[in-house]
Amino acid sequence: MKASETQRSTAKSGNVKSATGQHAGTGYAKVFDQRKQRVRGLWERNGTFYAQLTMAHPVTALPVVRRTRLEDKNGIPVTTLPQAIAAMNKLKGQREDDVLTIAAKRTPTLTEYSKIYIDRLKQLKNVKRPDTIALEEAMLKSLCGSFGNLRLREVSPLVVHNHMAARVKNGSAARTVNIEVTALRNVLKSAIKDKLLNALPQFERLKENTPMRRCLTSDEIDRLAATALEFPRTGRMVHDFILLMAYSGGRWSETLRIRWQDVDFDQKQLHIGADGLSKNGKSRSVDFNAKLEAHLRDMEKRKVPDSDFLFPSPRRSEDDSPHAMSFNKTIRELRTKAKVPDFTCHMCRHYFASMALMSKVDIHTVASWLGHQDNGVLLAKTYSHLLNEHKREQAQLVKF
Repeated sequence: MKASETQRSTAKSGNVKSATGQHAGTGYAKVFDQRKQRVRGLWERNGTFYAQLTMAHPVTALPVVRRTRLEDKNGIPVTTLPQAIAAMNKLKGQREDDVLTIAAKRTPTLTEYSKIYIDRLKQLKNVKRPDTIALEEAMLKSLCGSFGNLRLREVSPLVVHNHMAARVKNGSAARTVNIEVTALRNVLKSAIKDKLLNALPQFERLKENTPMRRCLTSDEIDRLAATALEFPRTGRMVHDFILLMAYSGGRWSETLRIRWQDVDFDQKQLHIGADGLSKNGKSRSVDFNAKLEAHLRDMEKRKVPDSDFLFPSPRRSEDDSPHAMSFNKTIRELRTKAKVPDFTCHMCRHYFASMALMSKVDIHTVASWLGHQDNGVLLAKTYSHLLNEHKREQAQLVKF
């Protein structure tokens, strides 16, 4: 042993001897096994194992030597010598397969990089919708308020899970907390693409107890639409808006953006999301049912000559923009006046799905009308009570 190498105490990871190396100022120590044999390439500092590897720099492609902290699949530092050797060998295998990347020596804080991430999304076109970016920005603001001073490498599962527990304790819904974690995951994935991180930490999601949604009755839909006509300025539009959502299953934002060129009376189809701004960015076609066709033909009689929107803004400009912004104020008063206090526009979408399933339309067709990409999996979960009733009726048709 060289004079400059002083024997250190036994590491807590199981009788592993280590000795201070050439970088004494940094506190790194060579690691020895139980036979006092040097484990080449393995170092220890403050109870944490590091692998020293030579690899190509991602920008210059020149060989560089880098010490990398050894972690398990969850991003937690390994604590024993066998784990450290296995993790180091895995990194060596990734290097041989040319899939091992190195991260920057000093990563920005979560607050710093979140700003970079959001600004980049705003500058790029057609990557994410503006309201999606706004939601992520709000979620990241909450996260940064909790641990935004940590550098990206320091954002561990322990830190995130503690934040989640604190949010739930303060009354936040599980779904809200899960959306925050999703936004964080998006930021860290971006950091990996920017070569700031090597791997994505694994975070546990909270279990969401989604209550069963009440289904509006046809009488309530009719009462809401009829009551809307009593409002002088926006009443007729709100009447048409509610019925169109109820008969087509459109989301409120999608329905507001529908233009008359999206209504195909020849093929008897209503095209939703043709502007590419639907929730999943894809358009879909809803085949006419009797109520939908009759309602659209009635609306066509009242079509304004200077707008292509089904729901044009009363203050539209010469270039026919924008569509009506919202009917929130009228709907808030409407739900009280029509005596349906829990009414929301999204309930019209659930009404359409319920009526379609109870009319024995197959689940795959209903899923395509709603724009679901899972071929009916979400419908089967949400409307299991209706589907079970249908199954019981179908069972009576079986003959032996």
